[in-house]
Amino acid sequence: MFGFFYCRNAGIFTSLNSSYSLSKTSFIKGLQCHKALFLYKHYPQLRDPIPAARQALFNRGHDVGALAHQLFPGGVDASVGLKGAAIAAKTQELIAVGVEIIYEAGFIYDDVLVLADIVVKTAEGWNVYEIKSSLRLSRTYYNDAVLQHYVIAGAGLVVNDFFLAHVNPDYVRSGALNVQDYFQKVNVTGTVKKYVALIRKQVRELKAVLDAPQIPEVAIGEHCFSPYECDFKGTCWKNIATDNVFTLTGIGRNKQAEFFNQGYVSIKDLPENVELPKSAHLQWQGFVTDQEVVRTAEIIAMLEQVGNHALLLDVENFQPAIPQYEGCKPFQALPFAYSLHEWKDGNIIKHRVFLAEPGMDPRETFLQEFLSDCSAELPVVVFDASAERVTINNMIRTFPELASQLEAISARIVDLQKVFASGAYYHPRMKGSYSLKSVLPAIAPDLNYDSLTVQNGSHAMQLYSRLQTETDLFELATGREQLLQYCETDTLGMVRILNYLHDLVRR
Repeated sequence: MFGFFYCRNAGIFTSLNSSYSLSKTSFIKGLQCHKALFLYKHYPQLRDPIPAARQALFNRGHDVGALAHQLFPGGVDASVGLKGAAIAAKTQELIAVGVEIIYEAGFIYDDVLVLADIVVKTAEGWNVYEIKSSLRLSRTYYNDAVLQHYVIAGAGLVVNDFFLAHVNPDYVRSGALNVQDYFQKVNVTGTVKKYVALIRKQVRELKAVLDAPQIPEVAIGEHCFSPYECDFKGTCWKNIATDNVFTLTGIGRNKQAEFFNQGYVSIKDLPENVELPKSAHLQWQGFVTDQEVVRTAEIIAMLEQVGNHALLLDVENFQPAIPQYEGCKPFQALPFAYSLHEWKDGNIIKHRVFLAEPGMDPRETFLQEFLSDCSAELPVVVFDASAERVTINNMIRTFPELASQLEAISARIVDLQKVFASGAYYHPRMKGSYSLKSVLPAIAPDLNYDSLTVQNGSHAMQLYSRLQTETDLFELATGREQLLQYCETDTLGMVRILNYLHDLVRR
């Protein structure tokens, strides 16, 4: 229903709508896939569990959004203790009594509910600020802004300017966090006003989807992944082979979808004359033949670089969206842990693991321990040298006085991953991936991460980030132990891989 009242104090018309069928979230989901929208509204119990990495993105957005309130301090949060239409009603009340800065302001128009991160009253009207916890703006963010402007203006608020505010990639913390410099505010008013007719049409189409008597028929395709991975894949993909063409490496989603639409569901279905990049062809060959690929000469060349005595290293970083320490940029990788196995003639000589104390700048303590443990003039074997060299180069920029020692370590790095990325060794169980977590099931299937609480680098980063503000001593101790177990498993896996390759070339 539509109804308006004139608010004399605010000088605007405000919607009295109390019901809605679409929200910003469901609108964006509907643009991506009509079937996903229908399931989201009518069968929410079918949604896949939220992966830890995606939840971390949600948490990051919440933290950056809360920080953005400091751009306009002294406002009132309309969403506290409320949901849905109640937030819109609360927003009307706040406007009516003269509140000029509102956080999480709710508006309903054309059966659509949106929550604006910040609205600020000015002499010319109201400015709207939508906060994004990323370093750049995407097309989806603009779609988001167009919908919000359509609803907010339609609800009667006089919108003067509309801004998308995102994280400034060039910001460097110096002293206290400067919130004004941390954000970049982009005025998109002119852009969003151009698409009123299109938005009205899209809203009408999506409401028709929701009113349909049955689930829309939408074929699997590129849209299942873009702009976000769909959270109903478990429903739509339950009968799709696990070795489907969307798992092919080295080719884009559009090409994968093209194969799928041509009837090639499984990788094994692809014809022999199909043109594929090197990595994808190796993956296809592995599925068809179920045979490992071994190019002995190339493996021997790598093993000669390692020699019979080496250090096996893995470093973990976390990337705070809001820089916590002096001289840091948003999302700068900060090393907080490493595991180091000293290996000789197939045996482990010793193991050293380091974990920085949560809540403190980890860089200086990390560096002291790192330089000490890597001081021996031995090859430093890593899995993905690019990642470890980024860490070392970041430390060189932070501690230029120690550049020579760090550069010496970097010069001794041997990348174990190259054997797999080059195709010198490939096993079908790797499923086209050359990450450590994909290689280990092929080479050391008994050494897996399933029994660990922390199962990958993303989990480690999320846990360490959470420990930064943890005050419960039991939780701190438990989290530390989980991180240490994970770090050790990474380099122990590298030991197993190195020994396997030695055995392989002796066959």
